[in-house]
Amino acid sequence: MKILEVETFGRGGLTHYVENLARALEARGHLVWIATATDCEMARGAPLPANVRLVKVIRGGAGRQGRGRPRVADGLRRKVRALSDALAVARAVRRVRPDIIHLHCTNPIVLAYLALLRLSRAPLVYTAHVVTPHEPIPLQSLIYGLVYRLAPWIVAHSRFDRARLIDEFGVGADRIEVVPHGEYGFFARHGEAPPDRATARRDLGLAPEDAVALFFGYIREYKGLDILLEAWPEIAAARPAARLVVAGDPVNLPPTRREALRERAEVLGAVTELGYVPFSAVAGYFAAADVLVMPYRHISQSGALFLGLSLGVPVVATTVGAIPEMLVDGENALLVAPEAPGELAEALIRALGDPRLRRRLAEGGRRVADEHGWPAIAEQSEAVFDKALRER
Repeated sequence: MKILEVETFGRGGLTHYVENLARALEARGHLVWIATATDCEMARGAPLPANVRLVKVIRGGAGRQGRGRPRVADGLRRKVRALSDALAVARAVRRVRPDIIHLHCTNPIVLAYLALLRLSRAPLVYTAHVVTPHEPIPLQSLIYGLVYRLAPWIVAHSRFDRARLIDEFGVGADRIEVVPHGEYGFFARHGEAPPDRATARRDLGLAPEDAVALFFGYIREYKGLDILLEAWPEIAAARPAARLVVAGDPVNLPPTRREALRERAEVLGAVTELGYVPFSAVAGYFAAADVLVMPYRHISQSGALFLGLSLGVPVVATTVGAIPEMLVDGENALLVAPEAPGELAEALIRALGDPRLRRRLAEGGRRVADEHGWPAIAEQSEAVFDKALRER
């Protein structure tokens, strides 16, 4: 079949998700078009197959996050630009004439995309990578109630998210299919070989003997960096060789909050790289790390988690969202309660001080990642598309 994947960001985890899904669908014999941003970072690691084609029509308004607190005029310009992008994608649909449209968008502008794309004759499948925004927005219940009424077919990444769609928005169970998130080992497989551990540490100013905990990804309040910083003095007291690395873009954080977190991290001796991490740099952070720490307050599913699992970095995470669905404490991760800095400190002290434990967790994590390979994700996505075609 001819599949149009619509991806509104052009960079970051969602973009890499769509690229890898497209590659796997192409390997199953489908022709895949991807409508994405004009400055997208797809195919940075390896050329796309001949039957995966890019339609670069989105100027970035739909996917780029704001910086700090936007002015009213800036917010209005972004909304106008995002609506223009949705119209451009609708025009691309008329040119491509797909059999299936598969939409990926985590911003409220998804409402405009759904309204426009439903005008096409092709069945429309929407993957709810997040059920609602991580930071609440005005009229959230109204907007997302409309989103889930407009989406004919919905893919959720977990039973947790499926239950939320049913319980919070009254979505019919027959309209929801669960397709898990895919593994993210491609960061080490595509493009240049990732740096070895010694090189990665040298590049970050770390010593070979450091016990390194990595906090990675977009820095937003729900991810709990402040909780980790509160826990760190206890960790450092118990493990003097412990070093914290914080790498990610502080999207949507006001400048004062961003600087407060940076200053606190640096006072604690952390390596801080506050900015967008490009594709080519991702694997180096994980090569340098002993542990990936995810002190999240809440989550649906996490690309950063799949990076850690896929790249063999043991994970310390909170029991929120779909994480307890996938991971077993002591078997493939250490799991702690959210917003519990003492419990988080205890788990990190244990992990950073026990190489045998880290090896066991890493091996268990790789097994979880292997269960989320892209060929299986593509096969399950194909089954959703077939159902949408049969029942349109």
